[in-house]
Amino acid sequence: MKKLIFGICLTAIVLVAAIHMNMCKQKPQADDVIFVDMDQPESASLFDYFSSIEIIPLETSPDVLIAVVTKIIIHQDRYYMLDPTQSIIFVLDQKGKFLFKIDKKGRGPGEYSFIQDFNINPFSGNLELLEPYGRVHVYDLSGNHIETKRVIFPGFRAVHMFAVVDSHTHVFHAMFQPKKIIYFNLDENKLLHEEFEENERLGSFATKNLYQYQDDWYIFRPVHPVVYKIGKERLEVAFRFDFGTYTREGTTAVFSEEAKRTLFNKGIEELFDQFPYLIQAVRHNSKYVFASLSRRDLDHKVNVIHDKSTGKSKYILDFTEQVLFNSYRGEEIIVTDEYVLMPCRWVDLEKRITKEMLDDRNKEIFEELLQAEMELNPILIKYRFK
Repeated sequence: MKKLIFGICLTAIVLVAAIHMNMCKQKPQADDVIFVDMDQPESASLFDYFSSIEIIPLETSPDVLIAVVTKIIIHQDRYYMLDPTQSIIFVLDQKGKFLFKIDKKGRGPGEYSFIQDFNINPFSGNLELLEPYGRVHVYDLSGNHIETKRVIFPGFRAVHMFAVVDSHTHVFHAMFQPKKIIYFNLDENKLLHEEFEENERLGSFATKNLYQYQDDWYIFRPVHPVVYKIGKERLEVAFRFDFGTYTREGTTAVFSEEAKRTLFNKGIEELFDQFPYLIQAVRHNSKYVFASLSRRDLDHKVNVIHDKSTGKSKYILDFTEQVLFNSYRGEEIIVTDEYVLMPCRWVDLEKRITKEMLDDRNKEIFEELLQAEMELNPILIKYRFK
């Protein structure tokens, strides 16, 4: 009898311990921690999150040829789009009809050699176009040049993205400098401070890692599991990912001399020797956090969707629709509280959506696009939240 009671008690203790361990594994330690179980992929449909999908073709003509869209700003019912391969800002209405473009390549006043990023300054209302080597060209919203400002300070190399946090402070992201974040006063040409020190070579694996939600800006890094809000004076932790045993600190790495000589494939190989994931996109709104990751053992990016209302995350290898839902070729992703907007190259359309996912009107548009005899401009896909 005593052995039976002891056995029952021992079983109960083991069961309680197992339940406790499972609860610890499933639940985040704090409100700003997003736990992702990378050993337990789950199934999901895009229609678990979205009610409908809309296709918005962008006008194609001999004067309007867009290779790729890496950034979109929606302003006053217009799409401002950057095609960095041509260094052109295309401006279209919300139906995709072309309005005008800013194409000022050259060496004269008001001209630029290359555009890496652009913004609409909320304090001045002007367009600001960034050349990596420290020039910010200011235009009005119709494309008329106003002035050119400079980012200059000892040790400066290049900057690749930027945010405007107040009327006198720009925050630049530098891919290859030891400190990746630069607070700078453009009007006074004054360095305010630098922060976030990281292995320089890791900058090669950063993609679209600066994004805006409502009035705030956020930044993430390729293997560092923390997403920061860009405060007016310094970075502030917004939230962090907990990948369990896969989590790494992610600001230091070791690369061979061969990889350091800008050999990207060799660098990726050595990166995955040290890190089990590469964070390629993060976006969020009031309901969800979206992330896409690359892993060495998978031939495509995987998705993480964190539901803020339940505190649970799904690690999704494939959606039931068998389509991609992430930044496939480095395109911009816009997430608002109403929808997700993604550009898609015409040749990739069937990788993104299927006819069965669409209503009758969008099925017709889908069929017309597939039957086109020549390659068309990118297409915007708008996923509306439930």
